[in-house]
Amino acid sequence: MLSISPIAPLYLAPVIKEKLNMTTIFEEEDGNVKTVPATILCVKKGGNMVTDKRWPEKHGHYSVQVGYERYEPNKYERSGKRALQIQRLARNECPPLRKIKDFRVRPQDWEKWEVGQKIWPSDLFKEGDIVDIHGWAKGKGFAGRIKRWGGKRGPMGHGSKHHRREGSIGAARPKRVLPRKKRAGWIGPLAQDNMPESIIVVKGSVPGYTAHWESGGSYVWLHPAKNRSDGRFKRDPVWLWYYHKGESADPLTPIPEKAWTWKTMWGRDVRWITAEVKKYWPDGFPGYDHIMDRSGVECSSCTGLTV
Repeated sequence: MLSISPIAPLYLAPVIKEKLNMTTIFEEEDGNVKTVPATILCVKKGGNMVTDKRWPEKHGHYSVQVGYERYEPNKYERSGKRALQIQRLARNECPPLRKIKDFRVRPQDWEKWEVGQKIWPSDLFKEGDIVDIHGWAKGKGFAGRIKRWGGKRGPMGHGSKHHRREGSIGAARPKRVLPRKKRAGWIGPLAQDNMPESIIVVKGSVPGYTAHWESGGSYVWLHPAKNRSDGRFKRDPVWLWYYHKGESADPLTPIPEKAWTWKTMWGRDVRWITAEVKKYWPDGFPGYDHIMDRSGVECSSCTGLTV
């Protein structure tokens, strides 16, 4: 028989917030007081809501879809592409929401969430927790190559005319600029009842705009910090193996010289490819035999084995 070790998904706890402002807090340590930069994050009235759930048999992974910021869509949103999202939310008895994001979760955590359930930050975080925060940096406008990509400048004296100018951008052949060439351009994103329902203060800075306007600050999403020592990011020493058929045979004992250890393709673990196939083609990759029970199919190259 052929067996494949599953790939561990990314486990996150779902919550979306907005950046309100930055501040300074004072901490006392060994009789000394020091200033610590901090960022205030808030949740608008209505909070976060579970809008959908995904599972491996249909979608290839466990995840929870979370929506944030209720609003009243205009007539154009009710008739355009945005209407599809509004209709999906309506089928799950959820109001229109501006921000929707999928969060991968553990199977045991997946069972705790129900569609329509409200998510409170106090259910996920407590004072002193270390969290990972993700967001878009605020726009800095059109910038040169040095500021945008951290390139080096030319000599500043002796008549140099290339102080902060760009150097060569291509060779004589193929007589064109190749894609992904690091050049000057825009940095950051283009310009994008607000009473907060809950507020959380995190130590350090957070990317994005502060809430200087009525539209509020930049959206960010956060989760408990990943603990890479708990084994979830470790690859199994053996990921594919053959084992003998039979009721008394142990499926976890490979046949000698019929086990494969770590393998990569273009720098990625090959099990990542299996996860991507299950994500986009839950019923199997098109054009292949998708028989799940292959216990009766004999392998032509291995006598007494099945694949």
